[in-house]
Order: sequence, then structure tokens, then C-alpha cells
Amino acid sequence: MRKLFLFVVIIGSAWAGPSVDSLCSQAAYLFFNRHLDSTYLDSAFNLLAIGRKTEPEHEQCLYLWSRIHTKKADLSHDKSEKRKLYERAMAIAETLKTIDEENPDGHMWWAVAYGCVGRMQGIAKSLFMVPTLKKEFGRVLDLDSTYTAAYEAFGELYYELPALVGGNLKKSEEFLVAGLKTDPDYTRLRLELSKVYIQQKRWQEAKEQLNNLMATKKPTCPADFELDDKLEALGLLDRIKDK
Repeated sequence: MRKLFLFVVIIGSAWAGPSVDSLCSQAAYLFFNRHLDSTYLDSAFNLLAIGRKTEPEHEQCLYLWSRIHTKKADLSHDKSEKRKLYERAMAIAETLKTIDEENPDGHMWWAVAYGCVGRMQGIAKSLFMVPTLKKEFGRVLDLDSTYTAAYEAFGELYYELPALVGGNLKKSEEFLVAGLKTDPDYTRLRLELSKVYIQQKRWQEAKEQLNNLMATKKPTCPADFELDDKLEALGLLDRIKDK
């Protein structure tokens, strides 16, 4: 009887399929390496959809689920669909915040999607969002001072805002440099820092950051590096080559 029980348990476990932890690991690999195959993004999405149904409050799944909705919104050319995807990403991240207020991923990716909605509305209409963005990014760093994406977010925010409403190139530089100390292989930081230097006409420092970006051997976010950062860096290097 005991052998029969063990057999049923083993077979039942096999039929249950992979754990949500395993699904998330597979999805994360596909998402961060989506430059290797054009089908990886959709495959990651499908895995996370299964994980979401299997374990609705799984925190890693919620983080990735929010983030992949944001990426799909970034790639969409339909304005209505883009906004819906950003708003869906916000709702998913809000669920994560509700489940665990001390999980920095919830605050980070809620704020990223929120900021993207604001960007769609234009600077003038989105200025009211700035205090909320600062609060959320600040909360991320309160919870995890090594959360590199929050340094990037602060750096971009202070770079993009007009000076009259809080834009500050010095603060932007400080956050981006601090982020690089946390993770020198997070290539987006170098890209954004080069833009600050270009704005300040610090041409050699800008070129140094862009060349260091291009020379990165093991980027933290390989897909972002291959699909976005390298191409933009090459464009900036060409633009300032005679400076």
C-alpha cells in the first residue's frame, strides 16, 4: 500500500509540470536574451502567463510579468495598445506592492510603467507625475541601495526634465555614476551618462563612456545591450566624432 501511495505521489508530481520558480527562471533567460531569437519574447510571455495562473501571488512571476508587459508596450506601434500595456504593467506591479510593500521590484516597475504613460502625454501634461516618480524610485533605493535600475531612472529623470521644473544635469550625473559603481556592466547607465556629458560639451568624457559601453564583455542586460544600447551608442559616437 505504501509503495502504491509513493507511486501516485511521484506520478502526480510529474503531471503537475514545472514549478513556478522554474517557469520564472526559463522566462527570465528568454527575456534577457531575446536578441538571440525573435520568438523568445513571446515564449517568455507564455511561460509567465502559465506561472501567473498557477500561483497568482508569486512575487518573481509578478515582477517579470509586469516587466514583460512594459517591454511589449515599448515595442508596440499602436498608441492605444501601447497605453493599455503600460497600464496593465502598472496594475501587475501594484499587485506585487500590495502583496509585499518591501519588494523593490513592485515599486520600480510600477514607476517605470507610470513614467511611460506620462511620456506618452508629453512633458507639460506629465509634470504632476514627477513627485510620485521620485518617491517610488527613492523607495526602491531605501529598500535596496544596489538596485541599479533605480539609479538609471533617477539619472534619466533629472536629465529629461526642463531646468525650470527640476531638471539638473549635476544630479543626473551623480545618480548615473553611483549606479556604475554598483554595476559597471549595466550599459544603459553609460549611455545616459554620455548624453549628460554631451549636453555639457564634455566630449572626451562622453566618448570614453560610449567606448566603454561598446567594449562591455558581459552586459547585465544582454538583450538591451545588443538591441538598443550598442546601436544608440554608435549613433552618438558618430555624431560627436569631430568634437
